[in-house]
Amino acid sequence: MDYPRGICRKLVSGDMTLGRRRSDLAQKLAATALSGCLLAFIPQGALAGADVGADAVAGVSHGPSGGELAQSSRFDQSFRFDIPAQKLALGLVEYSKITGIDVVVDGSLSTNRLTAAFAGDMTARQALDRLLSGSGLTWQALDSNTVSIVAVHVDSSISSVVTAPVTITAYAAGSAGTNVDPEAVYETPGGLSVVTREDMQKVPGREARDIFGQVAGVDVSNDARDPGLTVNVRGQQEMGRVNVNIDGARQNYNQTTHGTTSRVYVDPALLANVTIDKTNMNQSGGAGTSAGIVTLRTLNTDDILDPGEDWGGKVNLSHGTNNYNFAGDASVAARVSPKLDIAAAMSRKTIGNYRAGSRNPELFTLSSGKEYTTENSRPEYTFSRQTSGLLKANIQLTDDQELHLGYVGSTVDYAKTSDVTNLYTDFNETQTHTLTAKHNWNPASELIDLDTNLYWTRTKNHQNRPARYNSSGRVTTDSFSTDYTLDTAGADIANSSDWYLGNLAGGSSSIQFDYGTEFFQDKAKTDSSTGGEGGSGEDYQLEGSTPGGKRDVYGGFLKTTYDWDEMFQVYGGLRYDRYQLDGNAYWCDTAHPCTSGGVPYDVDLADQKVSPSFGASVTPFEGIQFFANYRKNMRAPTIAEAMIKGEHIGNVGIPFYANGNLQSEESETKEIGVNFKFDDVLQKHDRFRAKFTYYRTKIDNYVTLGYVPQPTTDVSCMPSPCTPSYIGRTIKTNQAAAMVNLTDPVYINGSEFELNYDAEIYYLSGTMTLNDVDLKGDYNPFVLNTAYDEYANYQLEEIKPANLFNLTGPFYGNGGTLYGIYAPPKRKITLDGGLRFFDQDLVLGMRATFVEPQDNFGSSNLSTVVGKYFRYRVFDFYSSYKINDHVAVRLAVNNLLDEAYVQGSGGTYAASPGRTGILTLSGNF
Repeated sequence: MDYPRGICRKLVSGDMTLGRRRSDLAQKLAATALSGCLLAFIPQGALAGADVGADAVAGVSHGPSGGELAQSSRFDQSFRFDIPAQKLALGLVEYSKITGIDVVVDGSLSTNRLTAAFAGDMTARQALDRLLSGSGLTWQALDSNTVSIVAVHVDSSISSVVTAPVTITAYAAGSAGTNVDPEAVYETPGGLSVVTREDMQKVPGREARDIFGQVAGVDVSNDARDPGLTVNVRGQQEMGRVNVNIDGARQNYNQTTHGTTSRVYVDPALLANVTIDKTNMNQSGGAGTSAGIVTLRTLNTDDILDPGEDWGGKVNLSHGTNNYNFAGDASVAARVSPKLDIAAAMSRKTIGNYRAGSRNPELFTLSSGKEYTTENSRPEYTFSRQTSGLLKANIQLTDDQELHLGYVGSTVDYAKTSDVTNLYTDFNETQTHTLTAKHNWNPASELIDLDTNLYWTRTKNHQNRPARYNSSGRVTTDSFSTDYTLDTAGADIANSSDWYLGNLAGGSSSIQFDYGTEFFQDKAKTDSSTGGEGGSGEDYQLEGSTPGGKRDVYGGFLKTTYDWDEMFQVYGGLRYDRYQLDGNAYWCDTAHPCTSGGVPYDVDLADQKVSPSFGASVTPFEGIQFFANYRKNMRAPTIAEAMIKGEHIGNVGIPFYANGNLQSEESETKEIGVNFKFDDVLQKHDRFRAKFTYYRTKIDNYVTLGYVPQPTTDVSCMPSPCTPSYIGRTIKTNQAAAMVNLTDPVYINGSEFELNYDAEIYYLSGTMTLNDVDLKGDYNPFVLNTAYDEYANYQLEEIKPANLFNLTGPFYGNGGTLYGIYAPPKRKITLDGGLRFFDQDLVLGMRATFVEPQDNFGSSNLSTVVGKYFRYRVFDFYSSYKINDHVAVRLAVNNLLDEAYVQGSGGTYAASPGRTGILTLSGNF
């Protein structure tokens, strides 16, 4: 549902907890009247059973039939109206401003329907009837200055009353950011998921990755030792394929290691909600993105204060077993004036080395067939210490302009190891800083709803890599001190324009244009120094594997949507994307070693593309919506992909090559699905929601790491010197690694199922995700713009004395020489159910997760890496008890059966935490 912004404060619909200050509806409405500028969307169904007080009940009347309250002078007074054709919500705001009558709308009702324009002198009663004509809605007077909008079929008798959690406030500035009602998931014709703060709090996780555990089509590839997020959406991850942003600011940080490369650092304690859009790339944030947009919205005033509060705060304190030592956060906010509100929050978490599960200790097998268990996966160095904070200010500049300023920052200390036996550990201190400035201009016009966003973010990781020793105590690799830094600055501007086309075939007809442009720039820099302990290791090795450079990405979009009577929608859109990436690189081989500077290699890449999208949805019956979507996208290579150089750290002897010929990925996604949304199914006031989606994605020029040949080969002869006859000659090809484009298309097919049933005293929900991925393919291994030895890509098969050598080939350029491709699980099923007691003050619930991983496509015939992860199942228990309006306590037990498992998306060798109990005390003031 689209709500009017910049005109009046509103309370968005949805299930809400009871406010701290209880009073009946009449008192709340009277206390918060805005002198003709109130449009409030209250919790679903609240009006049907609202306690409006005895006096109000006696005088309630319905608009068309009149009544004691509706006969007041205010309703019969004449006003001059000039209300244009627009959405009903905006029309009601105009009506309220003209008449001084406050309007309350039940949040479960749709106010997206367009109204016809009307002008002239008429009574407030007549004008409201005109506004609601044909909408399926009517009105009733709550008092002499307030009306409620209800469905026509609502029983006019409200003698059976229940106090509703309704509070309406006059402050004008709203919280910025994506604040999607979870109900929108089942009203959106495409892939959309929402994780609420309640979802995150009921089963507190060890790291941010845990908040995605119940989301269909989404997984996280890195393990619990790394607090960074690597989000996989529908089989795609890393390198910008998924735009993960904090309050609209892109988080593009990359650091090359064994395992996943792209990471986002955020503290879950500061999050208000998470929105995952898997379909619509024709919006701000779609530039250079192919899989989805994940928006991490942080806390703001409306998330901290209950409606009607001028100031207040919330506190959470947690302690648990399995070295879950402490987690605490405090947030405060104040509505300083109708023009200004501010918010701040702080969080601290310290967790120690965890113990892995003991049940079913088998974790994975290597490609060689060797099996690893929890005995091979040490839990040492799995600690982390995180301190985070935010500061927000929301300013109402004018009646139709808002400005939102924000800062979010975090520092986290942690250790990470990425080898199979967890012997080699790096110690990290990662800092993130994000600044945002958002402006909205929404005048009383259907043609303008303009959003502007400016942002800057820095992620800097200081890594201390201790020296490596052999069994005799000799230093094999020197220590390293390295700073990895990525700065991203960006801006986007977007507008939405609506036109009412009048009635067509008995239904209202409208068209909407969404259009905008965006830009962002990445600047990467790596500084490294060695400790000089006498082992191998050079500065350029780590500086080259996570290279410096600059990348500019531009984008623009236009989306046109036609709607007929909220039953049929069809849209078409275009995206224009362009990027430019440049920097200085070099390449090394046996003839040109890196220690001598190698061979200079300048990389200057640019590309542009126009990508179409279109789709349609139809709602043949109330509560059922069918939809289909199609889109193409271009993903620009990142600095880390195009500019990698130097060589592998230690004595591995594998150089990395930049690829000046790297092409953009081009993807095509087809999607079909259906939404179900029904109320009062098995009993009164219950709710059933469901979404089923099937998608198929084809990706051309897929970019991944592959082994490639060095330009020169090593030649030796027996006897020496070599003779022109090649008799006795031995040729040895030399190996390097580079990011390459697959010449074969990559296909990802998947199905997503979501079910949700809530009967108030009990609830049950579940998801199932099925994935079928084909991420292997051939590629061109000659990535350098230089001459190659004629035998550079051939493998020696055997040497026959006194005969010519025999070679097999080509050796590089096939699926067996790819490395580091990670895939989501083949099948993932989640279940969540519980009971509510004592007027829902006590909640008891269980959660279950069943995972069957893919074979890890990181396997290669040149490297011993994970071949297959074992399937696993995890059960979690959670509970909460609301002691009073100010204090609540929660108890959760994660991994209740102490299952041993490795996260099923690849990119890690470490077992996940075993059974962990967490007790949380929450308070508000």
